[in-house]
Amino acid sequence: MILPIEILLLILVVILAFLSLWIRDLISAVVVFGAYSFLMCLIWTGMGAVDVAFTEAAVGAGVSTVFFIAVLFNTTRKIKFNPLDLSAKIFASIVCIIVGCLLFVGISDLPEWGDPKSPVNSVVSAYYVEEAYNDTKVPNLVTAVLADYRAYDTMFETCVVFIAMLGIFSILKREENGDYSVDQKDNLIIRVSARFMVPFIQLFGLYVIAHGHHSPGGGFQGGVILGASLILLAMAYDMKFVQKFMSMKNMLFLAALGVLIFAGWGLVPVLKGSNFLDYSAWASLLPSTGEKMARSHSMLAVEIGVALTVMCGMYGIYMSLVSDGGFKKGL
Repeated sequence: MILPIEILLLILVVILAFLSLWIRDLISAVVVFGAYSFLMCLIWTGMGAVDVAFTEAAVGAGVSTVFFIAVLFNTTRKIKFNPLDLSAKIFASIVCIIVGCLLFVGISDLPEWGDPKSPVNSVVSAYYVEEAYNDTKVPNLVTAVLADYRAYDTMFETCVVFIAMLGIFSILKREENGDYSVDQKDNLIIRVSARFMVPFIQLFGLYVIAHGHHSPGGGFQGGVILGASLILLAMAYDMKFVQKFMSMKNMLFLAALGVLIFAGWGLVPVLKGSNFLDYSAWASLLPSTGEKMARSHSMLAVEIGVALTVMCGMYGIYMSLVSDGGFKKGL
């Protein structure tokens, strides 16, 4: 049954989506888009997808909004409206119609939405729901699927974050001389508030990582929270302040270390004669641990690797965008 509040949220989401495309002031568009992401968090929560809502709140409504503002910091917040001529409009319309038709043809072979007899619902999902805890001893079904059954996907998604950070570094990085710090007013309230909040934010991030296989959360969400705490410090002070304890070299090292932890933890079973990422092979290496508990403990290990890469990736991308590749100035 659809509740009135859910209908209201859906209407607001559609309105905000159109507003974010219609508004010409980019800062305003970013704010509207952030509100759109926040409402999506509420919708996901109402649907029971708490882990998805958690990710949307941390990435969509949080860090992504900061990334957009960081880009605008080095560009402009206004866009010029250049109307297209008639031929360009016709060409764009034809492309959209062709792509839409191809999409409809492609989805025609898919099972009907919610069909209980489809392979996904009758076999795969049913097995996960009934056997995930027995196989892994992990109460959080989402973590069990992502970090165990689909560990390959999660490992390569972690690699994507790492490669994205390296790509942005490579594109924007440039050598500069001198001090490029932005003159900032010494706002005591903002700085004291940031120093007070950051430890609690980081403590919550560590909790999300450590407890993600028992409750909503995990390495990705916790890594984003830890990265956001560094971004908050950089915005309250400046980038030089954060680089005293998180330099670019240290950040790259930790990001690479996270990928190596994930891949290395999966490589050990191969050396034991088992399959890659077969966590049950760790039972002989972890004291007083059976195969099922070995899978549970292994998920925590790989989540730590994911968190390191995501934390450094989020802050590294922010560093590159806001400093225009110089790694010295910032918001």
